[in-house]
Amino acid sequence: MGNLNLTVVPTAIGRESEGLLSERRQEVRVDGSKVCGYSLCESIEGEQAVIEQGEVYSLNRSERGILVLMGSRPRNRQLLELHVPQARWEYAVNLYEVRWTKILPVESHGNLFLVGCRLLLGASQYWAFKPGVRRSPRLGLQEKTGRFAHACTATDFF
Repeated sequence: MGNLNLTVVPTAIGRESEGLLSERRQEVRVDGSKVCGYSLCESIEGEQAVIEQGEVYSLNRSERGILVLMGSRPRNRQLLELHVPQARWEYAVNLYEVRWTKILPVESHGNLFLVGCRLLLGASQYWAFKPGVRRSPRLGLQEKTGRFAHACTATDFF
């Protein structure tokens, strides 16, 4: 995903997609073009957790959701952990649930996927984890200006 100068082949949007588009636009969105690290989590037969890691390109964000461009297609309801850069040495770790995907044919890369996600756990777009913040290892909590936030990853759920 390093070269994002892509030629997109236009595709028609069906009537069933139009209904979904209106449901997707319930919140104010902010352009947030950033490359983010990700982990996709999946349980196989209830015993193993498989984690696919890589990079996605975030297109925009809202208070409770994010739209990303991926090279692989996640399943609906799959957990997606994103590491979103906020500043030079800061990043937010958020856990999202995949709500929908749409194939985006790209001549030079094959299929890419637009993925709409809903925030399940973590910081909103305005709050970032900073290095050097005091941490309570027993509770898994971080203290920042008198407030606590649970700092966990998707692997905590498996």
